[in-house]
Amino acid sequence: MHSRIIFLLTALYLSSPVFSQQIIRVDICVYGGTSAGVIAAYTATKLGKSVLLVEPGRRLGGLTSGGLGYTDIGNKFAVSGLALDFYRRIGKHYGKFEQWIFEPKVAEAVFKQYIKEGNVKVLYSQRIVDAWKEQNSLRKITTFPAQWDPKLGIHVT
Repeated sequence: MHSRIIFLLTALYLSSPVFSQQIIRVDICVYGGTSAGVIAAYTATKLGKSVLLVEPGRRLGGLTSGGLGYTDIGNKFAVSGLALDFYRRIGKHYGKFEQWIFEPKVAEAVFKQYIKEGNVKVLYSQRIVDAWKEQNSLRKITTFPAQWDPKLGIHVT
């Protein structure tokens, strides 16, 4: 009887999340919640892909939301696409059509809007523990406690 209880407790312990690793399949795994990472993840979801954004820190936007808000823009007409959309969303916050100088918290809020609109799953404070490549293709990414199986990996730190 005593050995059965020990066996059952051992089996329960070894099947706990610490020892069993969940494999999650996504079309695209983006590592790095920088400006490029957020926009890549957002764009991919708009194209119908399942996306996971893994951010090793606790905030989105990289340098753009980390204090580099005084943009030396030069020719504003050279900026288009989602970059221009970003500056126009910043402008909306300040009651202007577009804004090139902004506070870090405003930039982060805009990046969070993109994440919400794209319905992007974000893992904060996660670092890649292991990555496995086959030929020239990324096959698996391990963050504790899950393993991600992307069809495509994008590194933008």
